[in-house]
Amino acid sequence: MKLFLFTLGFMTRIPIPFQMEMKEGDMEKGFVTFPLVGLVIGLVDMVVYLLFSKLLPEPMAVVMAILANLFVTGAFHLDGLCDTADGIYSARTPERMLEIMKDSRIGTNGGIAMVADLALKFFGIYYCDCKWLIILLMPVMGKMIQGVVAYKAIYPRKNGIGIYVGTIPFWGAIGAAVMGLVTLVAAFSWHGIIMWAVLVLMAYLFRCYITNIIGGVTGDVMGAASELSEIWFLWLVLILTRYAGLAILPW
Repeated sequence: MKLFLFTLGFMTRIPIPFQMEMKEGDMEKGFVTFPLVGLVIGLVDMVVYLLFSKLLPEPMAVVMAILANLFVTGAFHLDGLCDTADGIYSARTPERMLEIMKDSRIGTNGGIAMVADLALKFFGIYYCDCKWLIILLMPVMGKMIQGVVAYKAIYPRKNGIGIYVGTIPFWGAIGAAVMGLVTLVAAFSWHGIIMWAVLVLMAYLFRCYITNIIGGVTGDVMGAASELSEIWFLWLVLILTRYAGLAILPW
């Protein structure tokens, strides 16, 4: 519970009403609670969606759920996506790409990435069945795959160190992945196994792609992977619903 609350306070704007003393290595151990943090974020997004769906047209309720997510997280991962896009698509040397990724300003590529991310999320959610459940699960999926991206990864900068990059324990990465798998199976039956396998594979390929460009993984890359995984999750729901008879909440 201590690790979960600390991680929740670090990854979101949700205030923790008391101080906690953390020992060295506790932050990395808290990685196993990432899917639970995602579940809390998803619950907030879901409640906002359900509330506004009673008051406003459904498209507006979807927009409010997305805005709630940005508010709760402080656009933490979206910022990582924008920085990653600015860096890796700058056509510069890896060293210069890393410098660009640290710049707090958003460039053209980052702006395109942000608009595409929000648009794909809006339309993805809008065309999904059982929207409240999809909104609930999206942050869980985004947090679940980050172990694939960060476990034993190389931090490419000469100075500094990534908080989770290359430091999370094996059981932390496995524990987060298993929680994600259980969640998907509970929501989608055996289709959930397929979805989990595809998400893990896509996250691993994304890690390889970025590592090949800048020589490793940064915190921004982890954030980008989280945002992309939420979109991949939406695509999987839509594709499997259309072509494979996906059953949502089969029980």
